Amino acid sequence: MQKQVFQTNSSTRWKSFIWFVRILVVFLIVIVASVGISLLHKRNYDLKVLTYNAKKLPDLNEDRSKAYVSKSEQIAFAKHLDRYRKRHKRISKNKLHVIHTPEAAKFLPVRAGFYVNWDTNSSISLHKNINQLNMVLPEWIFQKDSKGNLDVRINNETLDFIQNHKVAVVPMLSNFFNKRWNGDSTYIMLKNPQTRKVLISRIKNLLDKNDFQGINIDLESLPKGAHPYLLQFSKELSTTLHAQGYITTIDINPTDEGVTYKDIAQYYDFIFLMAYNEHSPDDPPGSISSLNFVEKSIDAAMREVASEKVILCVASYGFDWQKGEPGARITYQGLISLAKEHNEPVYFNFGQSDLTLYYSDDNGAQHEAHCNDAAGTFNIIRTAQDYNAAGVALWFLGSEDERIWNFYSQNLDENYLKYNPFNYKKSEHINSILAVNYEGKGEILEMLNEPDHGHTKFEFNDADQLITNEKYLSLPSSYFIKRYGAKYPKKIALTFDDGPNPDYTPKILDILKEKKCPATFFVIGANIQNNIPLLRREYKEGHEIGNHTYTHPDLDLTSDNRERIELRSTRLLIESILGHSTLLFRAPSLNDAEPTNLTQIRGLSTAHDEGFISVTSFIDTNDWEEDVSEDSIMARAIRRIHDGNIILMHDAGGIRSETVAALPHLIDYYRKHGYEFVTVSALMGKTRDQVMPEVKSQFKFADKLDMIFFTLTFIWEHFLDGFFIVAIILIVSRLLLIGLLAIIQRQKEKKKKFKFKDFSPKVSIIVPAFNEEVNATRTVNYLLKSNYSDFEVIFVDDGSKDDTYKIVKTAFENNPKVRVLTKTNGGKAAALNFGIEHASGEVLVCIDADTILPADAIGKMIPFFEDPQVGSVAGNVRVGNTVNMLTNWQSIEYTTSQNFDRRAYDTVNAILVVPGAIGAFRKTAMEKIEGFTTDTLAEDCDLTLRMLRAGYKIRSCNEALALTEAPETLNMFMKQRSRWTFGMMQSFWKHRDLLFSFRKANIGLMALPNLLIFNFLIPILSPLVDILFIAGLFTHDAEQYIFFYLLYYLIDCMISALAYHYDHQKFTIKKALYLFVQRFVYRQLLFIVLFKAYKKAIKGELVSWGVLKRTGNVSE
Repeated sequence: MQKQVFQTNSSTRWKSFIWFVRILVVFLIVIVASVGISLLHKRNYDLKVLTYNAKKLPDLNEDRSKAYVSKSEQIAFAKHLDRYRKRHKRISKNKLHVIHTPEAAKFLPVRAGFYVNWDTNSSISLHKNINQLNMVLPEWIFQKDSKGNLDVRINNETLDFIQNHKVAVVPMLSNFFNKRWNGDSTYIMLKNPQTRKVLISRIKNLLDKNDFQGINIDLESLPKGAHPYLLQFSKELSTTLHAQGYITTIDINPTDEGVTYKDIAQYYDFIFLMAYNEHSPDDPPGSISSLNFVEKSIDAAMREVASEKVILCVASYGFDWQKGEPGARITYQGLISLAKEHNEPVYFNFGQSDLTLYYSDDNGAQHEAHCNDAAGTFNIIRTAQDYNAAGVALWFLGSEDERIWNFYSQNLDENYLKYNPFNYKKSEHINSILAVNYEGKGEILEMLNEPDHGHTKFEFNDADQLITNEKYLSLPSSYFIKRYGAKYPKKIALTFDDGPNPDYTPKILDILKEKKCPATFFVIGANIQNNIPLLRREYKEGHEIGNHTYTHPDLDLTSDNRERIELRSTRLLIESILGHSTLLFRAPSLNDAEPTNLTQIRGLSTAHDEGFISVTSFIDTNDWEEDVSEDSIMARAIRRIHDGNIILMHDAGGIRSETVAALPHLIDYYRKHGYEFVTVSALMGKTRDQVMPEVKSQFKFADKLDMIFFTLTFIWEHFLDGFFIVAIILIVSRLLLIGLLAIIQRQKEKKKKFKFKDFSPKVSIIVPAFNEEVNATRTVNYLLKSNYSDFEVIFVDDGSKDDTYKIVKTAFENNPKVRVLTKTNGGKAAALNFGIEHASGEVLVCIDADTILPADAIGKMIPFFEDPQVGSVAGNVRVGNTVNMLTNWQSIEYTTSQNFDRRAYDTVNAILVVPGAIGAFRKTAMEKIEGFTTDTLAEDCDLTLRMLRAGYKIRSCNEALALTEAPETLNMFMKQRSRWTFGMMQSFWKHRDLLFSFRKANIGLMALPNLLIFNFLIPILSPLVDILFIAGLFTHDAEQYIFFYLLYYLIDCMISALAYHYDHQKFTIKKALYLFVQRFVYRQLLFIVLFKAYKKAIKGELVSWGVLKRTGNVSE
């Protein structure tokens, strides 16, 4: 028998270790005393609990009967519409036919959408739905003055996108400039022949330069008397552009006085009829575009203009009227978010053809909101087609109910639908929208909704093909973010990120104090610990504090759990030092004040879930850049002065001397231009105490504490913080890596197509046994049930002291597929080698004698050997006797710490152990590496590492299950784990020459480091967490210890849940409770086992295989 790894007959190693420990203990005592003295009185020990008042949903006591439409009313209105439409169809068909120019005719029927730069959602909708449009009207050209000058705001990226999809671009020329309609200057410009000529020339140049297909004229709020000049302008514009092959279109508001459709239509290819704003913000609450209003608007236009020239504009927005106040514009997503926020239902009104919402805001003010949704839009488009209109146009892309895209480009003609019924069921389901919708303006972001599915129920009238009723059963939502902070144009907030820093923060605070300028500091937790006085000074001098995470990670690459830990750790530091918490948060490295990237939004969503309001900035000085200068910082601050209300600078994270130099000049410049410096809370209309509420505590603390108690408490707290951060970073990092590898491995499994019939080598199943009389015959019987045809069973009795050999020999001596062998006791490795010598199969399957294999297990592993590089395949081992708490703990461990790892490391060929319970091996590979060795107790781990060293691939077959018997008593469990742990330690030491080696990267950079860190280092330290927790319960910081311990437990739960998910098992509450108890019991047992293994390794003791008492409780 080979000499075991670590085995020695000398006591020198052990004695040397004892002396090393003695010296180390003395050294640590000195270090602890030194650290305690140096850190004394550097931190406030008071940890108070921040309490938030839960938001109470409003109770709106009002008569809502007007919100409901009875069935009889719906039927009566439908009949009225039927008569109304028939009359107008006759009118429409009697119109003079129009002859479109070839350029205009190719767009029929028109399916257009208005695009705006000022709403990010417009870009999102355009990119998502471009294939359903044949014309886009971007709001890019603005009349600046009465001289024909233009403000052109073309988004070249968007233009390229539209043109690449072969969709017509017809930009809008609008006289909405400087936040108002400039009808008077437009009138002056139209009246002057020279300025008309200048304007037309500039329009043509823009069309030529950008390869546009035409122009859309949107000149509104014109004074009386302007109409003749508008006609003249239209004539001149049409003559010029039509000659060059461009189309001309104009937007007409049917409510404008003085509109003469017949006169204006002769100069334009299409009239965009803006049949909306039935109720404007200054009107009493009401529908945006009721069917009746739409019908009347179309009728008025088509009495004078052929229907083929009229494009009906469909409103996708709405208004929210607060009682006694003008209406505020909202989108469909905004109305839904309001309904969800205030827990109020929405109503579809057939007559008004829109959604209605009644609610009370947080101040008790009553609101009534109206907005079009898919049902109302469907009816409006149906109306347009009944009138034989040229098409429809959506105002504006990004504000719509996304369900309209189920039918927007379809033929909704009544006769067509009778033979090709509309599948309205599809539009009853409302998908959660993985997009970002914003409402309001400003750099302060509050997450109102996250993606959620919705569902409605339609009532459809087959007679006239209209949706007569819609009931919202559940409300949909997307990421919906409320922006605010732009209410005060002349107020500016100065913000600093990444501090505090001992070199630059004091200088910045000195300048702010001298200039009497308030600011908001977004601090990093790791920097707070070393600069507690600076944080106190910031708060004491009237500034606000915000959370900037603990270690400044990139949240795009950070898990939710990691971000929560970052936020909570920093918040707790702020609370313990200041006695105040903070609700302000700024994401690290988030340069976009209006983010649309979903990974960025996820980070903001997690922060919101933790109770934070996100603060961004439109005025970024970029003072973090290398080689930045005072002048460049000032130039950026000046150039962006009108962009927003929040300035972003940094007081740490690098050399910030230029920031310090620029700061006083920046303050002077802004004040000179009439700006008032305020804190972020002031932009929100709140006070500092509201965004930094006082922490409430149920404890009373002594004013003075004994020096020893103070020192020990401070050391414990700092050590706990540091240990948790390191441990959680390691756990999260490993979770991300393992999860990613597991996903990749599963995708590879799905793509791999095995041809089982083409590859069926003979299989030899080797079953080594020592004192297994309880399980042996059952194990063999299960093997004989295998659905793989060509196999033999070689049962090897390793000199059992019980009747194992006799029982098995008697049971199977007449079965030609079973050979029962016996030998003198030599250990499991020797028994396996003995079986291999007598095996005739090309593939060897080695299993334990207490293991049950389902009939399909072997057949699922064999196809992997089609690849000649595969030397071994690991099966999936599960505990088959979960009869008590101990076996349940082991079942959890098998799934989370063994099977999950093998699944992941299969991807990089770094599987550490092919389990003894079920493993398949290529016989030629086994012969090449000379089979199992006896110099370690973990012969399976050593064999796997040797096979990897030989250049073979080790694969994982997660579908090949094996049910094994786990120890049911504590004594048997400790024996088994002692052998496992010591054997793994031996295998690691035997192959340590490859640790961190690039020669065999899969071993040196993956397998062995994983074994070292997560099997030998973390477990030996993890019980310290429990010791600190128990001790901490008896201190005044008990709540902090409970919080961190529960946080650790939640992380462990999430890791375990992920492992169970990939193993096709359910992670139940029962298993979660077992996991909780593990923290105090099971991990302590493993710690004892690991401690004993270290001791045995240092002593050099000889360790035997050992005997485990079997119960035979394994069940399928």
